[in-house]
Amino acid sequence: MRIKFSLALLISLSLSFTVSSYAATPSVIMNGDAHVGEQAVLSVETSQIPSNGSVEWSVTPTTGKNPSRISLRAGGRECAFTPLDTEPIRVIASFIDRNGEVVSSTETLVTPKEFQIDIAVVIDRPLTLWDSSRRANYALSPDVLMAGSPVRLRASLNPQFRGEHTFRWNGDASVALMSQDRDDIFMRRGSVGDCEITVTAFNASGVRLGSGESRVSITLPVSTYEESSMEREAWQSWQRAQELWEEKSYSEAVTLAQRAVNLSPRDTEISDGLRAMSANYARYTKAQKLREDAAAFDAARRFDDALKNLRIAQVIWPLENGAEGIKAAEQKVDQMRKLIQEANWLRDTASAYDNENMYEDALDYYARSIAIVSSDAVSDRMERIRNRLTLIADADRYASEGNSLEREGKLQEALNRYGASIMSNPDATLRQHVEELQSVISRRERQANNLNREGDDLMKRNQNQEALRRFTESMNVWPTDRARQRLQQLSRVKLAPGTVIRGPEDFGIGTRIDAQKIIQEADELYASGNIDEAAALYRKAQAIAPSEEMRKWVARIDAVLKERDAVNAANRQIAEANALFRAGKTKEALDLYRESLKTHRNAEVEAFIQRQGASR
Repeated sequence: MRIKFSLALLISLSLSFTVSSYAATPSVIMNGDAHVGEQAVLSVETSQIPSNGSVEWSVTPTTGKNPSRISLRAGGRECAFTPLDTEPIRVIASFIDRNGEVVSSTETLVTPKEFQIDIAVVIDRPLTLWDSSRRANYALSPDVLMAGSPVRLRASLNPQFRGEHTFRWNGDASVALMSQDRDDIFMRRGSVGDCEITVTAFNASGVRLGSGESRVSITLPVSTYEESSMEREAWQSWQRAQELWEEKSYSEAVTLAQRAVNLSPRDTEISDGLRAMSANYARYTKAQKLREDAAAFDAARRFDDALKNLRIAQVIWPLENGAEGIKAAEQKVDQMRKLIQEANWLRDTASAYDNENMYEDALDYYARSIAIVSSDAVSDRMERIRNRLTLIADADRYASEGNSLEREGKLQEALNRYGASIMSNPDATLRQHVEELQSVISRRERQANNLNREGDDLMKRNQNQEALRRFTESMNVWPTDRARQRLQQLSRVKLAPGTVIRGPEDFGIGTRIDAQKIIQEADELYASGNIDEAAALYRKAQAIAPSEEMRKWVARIDAVLKERDAVNAANRQIAEANALFRAGKTKEALDLYRESLKTHRNAEVEAFIQRQGASR
């Protein structure tokens, strides 16, 4: 390829290349070596050019590619081009005189080179490991690289390339490249071993500038580094745990010490230290639990238990103010003993009232006792007494209601109330009364049925007035639907004037309340002197509700009436004897006087008879 000076291509390139000269004169000058992808500049001296002459250049590849960007500079004295490969290039410089004739020429063979690419490992900071024996870090040599960690690689062209360029990196199968097309990249290998790294450089036009390769050795396993890091962290944690212990942050200290052992279980100094710390912490926590329990006992006024716990805690883990706390607890124990004596006396007094069923007084003394010294047993007993009083109050209310119903003659309703009273508070007397009331009701039912039968028989014989009386009496004794129906049938029948309608008491059937009503009426008659009528009522009450007291009272009245009747009979005999005596019938009179003494003794009659006998 021949380039004439008239082209005058002014392209500024700054590459250099090697020149092989085949002509001694004239000569072509080129400084440095020629490199692929970088501009090469060849020049001739001005003195070699004929006067008013010129230089013609010829650039021809021998076997490779045509160089790119071939240009002339400096008025033709320089020829510049960029080799595209490493094949030799023939460059011929011809010197032309002013007539256009070639005066001389020189031929140069230019053999371009590829750039050398150097690959270097960039170490920003060397790795450090932990020396467990010296408890210190030590730095590894810069060539020690760790598996699994990014390794920074840097590529550089040699000689320096003066234009724009890029790199293309590659690695073997064991390597992971973390970036491309840069001077600096990062690679990672998961295990120790050697890895092959290659890099190729290209200029801005994509011309290959050269390549390089390197073997990177990974010598430090990740496990070794991690173990070192854990041992370092373990020792630092242990030191901090000791500081926390001195600061009395015992729980945090033990937790951190345990973490240190977990990080470095083979470090005997840490593990032995943890055992000692744990033993002390166990003593501390035990003492703390005893002191917490002591506080709870103190709040519950269990001062003996509180004092015991404080004394044990002071032995296990002494405190500076522990003795003061023990002394204060001892004073409370002494005070409590005096209070307990008073509380015991109040409790014993309450128990005595309780045993005598004096519940209100018992509650008062029990309350005064637990106000001094609390007692679950006493509280339970008070609760039982309150429940008992509630039941008694309920029982009294039911019994009172039953009594009112019984007075109104509502026996079945009264029986129900009495039953509720017994359920709330069993009472033998009331239970006996209920049994008596049940017996009265049964007897009334039977008597009512008997009267109903009599009434039916009288109706069959058309004795309707007597039948009406029976059914009316049946309703008085115990109301039944049968009696109501018969009374409806006999509604037109009228009772004869003066007909006496008998009630339950006339059949000896009644309740104690019925008997009390009769007794009250008898008492009024007795007080007014109507002893005979009173006696009849007393007997009726005794028949309804027998009692020993009433039996004695009826017997006493009967004796009074008997004596009254005997006195009256004897007085009649004495009056008759007096009449005989005045008539001169002395013998008949004396016989009748003696007969009156048999009826009722009379001291005056006895004296008269004696005087009459003495006179004879």
